[in-house]
Amino acid sequence: MTTVAGVISFKAQSGRGEDVARLIAAALPHVEAETGTPLWLVLRSNTDPDTVFLVDLFSSEASRNAHMTGEAAKQIFATVPPLLVEEPVIHPADIFARKGA
Repeated sequence: MTTVAGVISFKAQSGRGEDVARLIAAALPHVEAETGTPLWLVLRSNTDPDTVFLVDLFSSEASRNAHMTGEAAKQIFATVPPLLVEEPVIHPADIFARKGA
């Protein structure tokens, strides 16, 4: 069972949450090529539409490290920051409970 995860929160400029979510989602082809990233989600908050979360599950800590320096991360961090009001907050995490994927 995968126990390694990551969560990144992005706070977009007012009214730019959808743009941020789309730019992050554009990295999906790179993530699909990563064998160590079985789940990758881009979530836009319903409570605050200018907050976007990127949630990942990884097969190992090495896979997480490779992902964070891989092509998807490079694309996201090259295109998204100009639309943000603050630096993204990166939370490497461990899974304590889960259902499904």
